[in-house]
Amino acid sequence: TGMAGHAGTVPMALRQDALAGAAECVSAIEQLCRADEGGLVGTVGYIHAMPGATNVIPGKAHFTIDMRAPTDTHRNRAVTEMVRQIEAIAKRRKLELQLDVTHENRTVPCAPWLKTQVAEAVAAEGYPVFELASGAGHDGMAMVDIADVAMVFVRCRGGISHHPDEHVEVADADAGARVLLRLIENFRPRLAG
Repeated sequence: TGMAGHAGTVPMALRQDALAGAAECVSAIEQLCRADEGGLVGTVGYIHAMPGATNVIPGKAHFTIDMRAPTDTHRNRAVTEMVRQIEAIAKRRKLELQLDVTHENRTVPCAPWLKTQVAEAVAAEGYPVFELASGAGHDGMAMVDIADVAMVFVRCRGGISHHPDEHVEVADADAGARVLLRLIENFRPRLAG
């Protein structure tokens, strides 16, 4: 939160522009994540400036931050650093800051015993086995509290996801379905202990 004001009468040095502060925060998030070589990603997927008029300095700005990393420790360290930077930006720009955690989930590693069976099904269908970390939450985040999880990925053209251009070839969908069927037909429950 800053101070709304007339775009033509408030000198630049006296402005408390909430949107300019938010923009600096967005840039800081991107810089932090780009500099990290350990798989940290950060996204500002929503930003709203008020009052939202072309001739008014924004007095308020709200934005979201989604930060993900391969481990909880990594993500927590990054969030701590990001909060430190955002607090410094707000202080320097004389903006009031309110940070609200609206959602937080732990990382969900796939169960080794299930990954082994997925790999066996992939290989049995004649495909090379690749293992990759997924930064997406998928249903695994919801299921891990009641069951072990593993995933089978089907490639998309150009690796594009969550976009109208997302496309899966019929042959790739068929391959994924055959791998899943083989996994089910040869499934071995985890032994207790």
